[in-house]
Amino acid sequence: MLIVVQNRETQFDAPLYGLIHRTGSYPLLVIYTTPPEPGGNRDSELGFSPGWDHLSTHTYPQRTLHHTGPLAIWRLARELRRQKPALVVICGYYPRSQLLLAVLLRLLGQRIGLRSDNTLSHTTFHGLRGRLRRHLVGAIQRLFHTWHPVGEQAHAYLRALSGTERPSYRFAYAVDNDWFAAQSSIARHGRAQFLQSQGWPSDAFVVLGIMKWNQREDPLTLVTAFEQLYRRVPRSRLILVGDGPMRAAVEMACQPLGNNVLLPGYVPYSHLPEMYGRADVFVHPAPGEPWGVSVTEALACGVPVLAAQGVGAAHELLTSDMCGTVFPNAGASVLANLLEAAACNESEGIHNASACLKAAGRWHYNHTIEAFEQALVAK
Repeated sequence: MLIVVQNRETQFDAPLYGLIHRTGSYPLLVIYTTPPEPGGNRDSELGFSPGWDHLSTHTYPQRTLHHTGPLAIWRLARELRRQKPALVVICGYYPRSQLLLAVLLRLLGQRIGLRSDNTLSHTTFHGLRGRLRRHLVGAIQRLFHTWHPVGEQAHAYLRALSGTERPSYRFAYAVDNDWFAAQSSIARHGRAQFLQSQGWPSDAFVVLGIMKWNQREDPLTLVTAFEQLYRRVPRSRLILVGDGPMRAAVEMACQPLGNNVLLPGYVPYSHLPEMYGRADVFVHPAPGEPWGVSVTEALACGVPVLAAQGVGAAHELLTSDMCGTVFPNAGASVLANLLEAAACNESEGIHNASACLKAAGRWHYNHTIEAFEQALVAK
C-alpha cells in the first residue's frame, strides 16, 4: 500500500491519483493536511480560488485532516503504522504537522519517503542563521528512507544539503498529457474560426502566455517582447491569460497594441487546452519559478516553449531546440528575437509539435506510477 501525505489537492496530482486508483496499480490513500477553505482554497497571489473545474470529486481514496495538533498527529502516526503500508510519501515538511508526522513514523519504524521540489538556484541561505537552517534541512532530508524529487534539480538539492544519497524515485509535477493533447487538438481544428472571430489574419502568428500577473512571473517582459515582435512581424498576435496584482500595469502596457492583444483574464483549468490549441508558441517569462507546470502543459499540446532562465522545468523538459529554448531573465530583446525566428520558421511547426509531444512523453503519469511501483518493492 502507498500512502501520500500532502498539503492540499492540486490540479496536476489529483488526476494522477485517480489514474492509480482506476488502474488498480496498488492500493492508495492520499491524506491532505490542510482543510479546504469555504468556496475553495484562496490563492494568495491571485486573491481568489483557482478554478480547477476539471477535477471530479473523490475519484480516489482520500482523507482530509481537520485537527493537526501534536496529539492528533501522534494518533495518525500510530494508525498509519498499524496499516503497514509499504511506503508513506510526505510531500515536503510544511505545514510543520507533516514534519512531525515524518519524525513519528520514523520512530515507529515506518518506511517514509520525501517529495521535494526545492532547487539550489532558487534557494538562498544567508549568514549564520542561513547556515544553521541549511544544516537543519539536511538533517531532515536524511530522516527519510527514500527521496521523490520532482526532477534532477530537486535531486541535486537533496544531495547537496544532506551530504548523502538515498534511493530516489521521480515524483514529477506531471500533468494529464493525454487530456491536454486531446482537448487542444479539438481547439486547433477550430483555430481559423477563432482567428476570424477576433478579426485577426488567417496567417496570424499567435504567442501565448499563461501566468499570474505579479513580479514573480513577470508578464511585462512578455508584453515588451511582443511589442518589438509586432513591429517586425505585423501578423503577430498575443493572448495573455491571467490576473493578479499587476493587472493595471499589464493592461496599460497592452493598451497601445489594441486588438492585437487578447486579455481573456483568468481562465478555468478546463479551458486551458483551448488556449494552447490556438497558439503557435508558448512563453513562460518567470525569473523565479522552481518548476512551472505550464511548460509541461504546452508541450503536451504540441506547442513549443520559450522560457526564462529562472523556470526550473525548462532546463529538464526543453531538451531539443525543436521543442523550445531558454532566454535570460527579463530578456525582452532576446525573447523578441527568438519569437521572430519562430514566426519566420512556421513551416517547421509540424515537426515542432512532434518534438514537443516526445518531450512531454518523458514526463507522463505512467512514469510516476512505475517509479512508485519500484519504490514499493525496494528494500
